[in-house]
Amino acid sequence: MAALLISSCISAAPSANSVPATLTGDWKVTSAKVNSTGIAAYAPDDPALMALRLAVSADRLAMDKAGDGDRHVCESPRVASETLAFATLISQTYEASPADMGVDAAGKDRPAHFITCAKGDIGPSYDRGSWIVEMDSDTIAMNWFDSVLLILKRVR
Repeated sequence: MAALLISSCISAAPSANSVPATLTGDWKVTSAKVNSTGIAAYAPDDPALMALRLAVSADRLAMDKAGDGDRHVCESPRVASETLAFATLISQTYEASPADMGVDAAGKDRPAHFITCAKGDIGPSYDRGSWIVEMDSDTIAMNWFDSVLLILKRVR
């Protein structure tokens, strides 16, 4: 009986899985946000950031500069997903308000995906890994190095 109870709890508990289908595809950076209250390595919409492209499959994420080869690759990602307040995530990650980051659409709860990699990386590690937030079906936001928030649009 105890084994049955334990196995039901394990199967009902949320678990980390491969990348959600809603994130798979190719993405391009359409905006790069930086904390306007501190010293930043990049300017908003810096050309070096605008050239980044993200390719996502169920078992791999790769960010590269257009035509430049893989720069950051996450192999065998584990993803823990939850819905949370995007504004809170911005404040916790960047120690800045959404307004400081130039983010208008931060007031809603959104699907957030925390990513850890068996090998490699796909951005800086937040408390639970790098993260990607679904803004809508064709727009995502993700944390990036040097306190940058990338906004990406699906290209296919």
